Amino acid sequence: MAKSTLHISKGVEDAPSINPKLKAHPFARRSPEELALKLAMGDLSALAQGITLVESQAPTDLSDASELLNLLMSKSGNAIRIGVSGVPGVGKSTFLESYGIHLLEKDPKAKVAILAVDPSSAKHQGAILGDKTRMVELGKHPRAFIRPTAAGGALGGVARATKEAMILCEAAGFNHIFVETVGVGQSETMVSQLADCFLFLAMPGTGDELQGIKKGIMEMADLVAMNKSEGEYRTAAERGALEVKRALQLVTRSQEEWIPSVSLISGLFCEGFEVLEADLERYFRHAKIKGTFEQKRNEQNQFWFERSIYEGIQSLFASDINWISLKSALNQQVLSREVSPFEASRQLLDSLKGKI
Repeated sequence: MAKSTLHISKGVEDAPSINPKLKAHPFARRSPEELALKLAMGDLSALAQGITLVESQAPTDLSDASELLNLLMSKSGNAIRIGVSGVPGVGKSTFLESYGIHLLEKDPKAKVAILAVDPSSAKHQGAILGDKTRMVELGKHPRAFIRPTAAGGALGGVARATKEAMILCEAAGFNHIFVETVGVGQSETMVSQLADCFLFLAMPGTGDELQGIKKGIMEMADLVAMNKSEGEYRTAAERGALEVKRALQLVTRSQEEWIPSVSLISGLFCEGFEVLEADLERYFRHAKIKGTFEQKRNEQNQFWFERSIYEGIQSLFASDINWISLKSALNQQVLSREVSPFEASRQLLDSLKGKI
């Protein structure tokens, strides 16, 4: 990929529209059947409308969203799903834009979708657009789609919406899906339940290269890429890569036979992408030969099935006045130490008997 391909915006207060092909006008509401038909044809406006539908918690939208997903399930599952995380300031957006353009230029059949898991926006019930507005050039590409997931509440809900958005993107023909974690903490754990491969981005520093990298994340990482490895930072990046390799040997992994590779890349200058691609191909080849690729997807589907049951039971009683009243009363008793949390929960669960 030519270095000039990547647009670097510095000091721009008002970032341009991420996708000028999509007109800013309200969508006419379409039926699930109409949406599914348009979406399967690769219609980006239908894809955006479909994702908005599955993100919605409005009672009138839930049944339509469920029907839409059922109509498109058979058309999903053919993409490569890569989760991307990293320490703050590592350059995830720059990497995703330049690597996405690299894939699109290399393969005329490639279609790239980037979905951001953004728990930090839960307080405001919406998605933060920072990463989206930074990927200016990728957003203009006709075979690219970028969408931050609106956060309607807890992280679990954000990740569920991302899972459903992924199904819609795959049905629309996107064969490279990147799930980016914008937040911190549990977001990486949730992304591991969405992706086939977890790519962790690190960067060279002035001291301890492992500072800020949690042991749990290292256990989840399938591949590590040392970003910002260009020019004068090359020596520090090589030293950092060596430290990460040593650390990876000390953590317990779910796939004992797989040893994560550590590559040196530069998202800014589009360097090292061929090595990273080779590492990705090696990982997927290993996972498919060993059967862990299909096993992981099955385990993920089981996870989302069980989580959906849990969330569904919660929503059943979220508007029940008697349930809310009893829960509030028991909560006060717990706070005043009249009953233990365990006894209070037992009483609350006993009240459900015969209602489910």
